Amino acid sequence: MDIKGVSRRTFLKLAGAGLITLSFTKPTFAGDTKEKNFFETKVGKERLKLIKARQSGQYKDDVISREKFNMAASHENPMIKRFYTEFAHHPLSELSESLLHTHYKARV
Repeated sequence: MDIKGVSRRTFLKLAGAGLITLSFTKPTFAGDTKEKNFFETKVGKERLKLIKARQSGQYKDDVISREKFNMAASHENPMIKRFYTEFAHHPLSELSESLLHTHYKARV
């Protein structure tokens, strides 16, 4: 598969669809009829509806950003450009790292 033509958003959409699909396919063993798949439960179905609604809203926002504001990526955002010009001076500077970038911690 040539991934050069795949946008980040498309990749995430495909990966999300794959994960949802995998969650529906649970390996079964002889006599194993106790547990339901989470997405087959009432709570799971509601959760899936919320996930799909949020995903749909994000895609609509992306379309608006591209068509109305002519921005396809965050680095093209005029506010981000101004931030770098006036404050951070360049991407990955110490200030931009501390203010704009997310850091993750392993939670046990």
